[in-house]
Amino acid sequence: MAFDFQQGILDKLEKGTLEELGMDDTFTFSCGPECMGRCCRNITILLDPWDIEVMARHLELSGQEFFNRYCQMELDRNTGWPVVWLAHAKEGSCAFMLQDGKCSIYPARSRNCRTYPLGRAVRYVQDREGRRMDERIFMVDRMQFCLGHKSGRSWTVREWFEDAGAITYYRMSDQYTELVDYAVRELNCREWMNPKVVQMIVPFLFAPDLLRYKLGPGVEEIGHEEFHLRRMKAVKLILTDLASGFGYGPAGEVTERAFAGSLMDRMKAVLVDGA
Repeated sequence: MAFDFQQGILDKLEKGTLEELGMDDTFTFSCGPECMGRCCRNITILLDPWDIEVMARHLELSGQEFFNRYCQMELDRNTGWPVVWLAHAKEGSCAFMLQDGKCSIYPARSRNCRTYPLGRAVRYVQDREGRRMDERIFMVDRMQFCLGHKSGRSWTVREWFEDAGAITYYRMSDQYTELVDYAVRELNCREWMNPKVVQMIVPFLFAPDLLRYKLGPGVEEIGHEEFHLRRMKAVKLILTDLASGFGYGPAGEVTERAFAGSLMDRMKAVLVDGA
């Protein structure tokens, strides 16, 4: 699902049917009370680990509680990677939408919610200098019910992202998409990813509080953003280990590090010590 959605966006950008924007390009948009909440119904809101972590902390729920209560997950049919989205919003009204259409968790809303009507697609391409991230920013297809484009408020893309607090979200998202790209490209995870593997990595992706409880590092010792980075590194290590058992993955230094010591010792070294 996520792969098809991302590829569909990239295809539209290549054909010019989506308006692509640069950081200093301007557009006109502002949300108003007359259409508040119309974009929060029957919509697939894909979530990254950082989205879930921030919302869970805002609601004072554990990551596992939030995940079980508000999320759905399935394995992407093209990549085998677990894809997560807000359950209620896909089937009807978002669980966090108030009667007046406003968002009850607005300060903690997901990156896609906070940057609408702009979207961002990321892919990783290989060139002579190595693997690099290709970022594309675009105007989301205009919905008939959305009145925001009629507003006289003008923004640059950069101003919109800064006002929405999206920069940190994108930095965290890029750590995650880099991990996914590695799992798909280097480890060929589509060939061996299964529910048991997903069950193993879900706590690392979506339950940081559980990892802190088991391993000991508090927020005052390791901040949320740094712990997110370490979790992505830990999942990379786990998946490299698992892939090797199926005959996939890189040889050499990465694999040698992956097999040095017990799994628990390696995870602790990454998560606690930042090794």
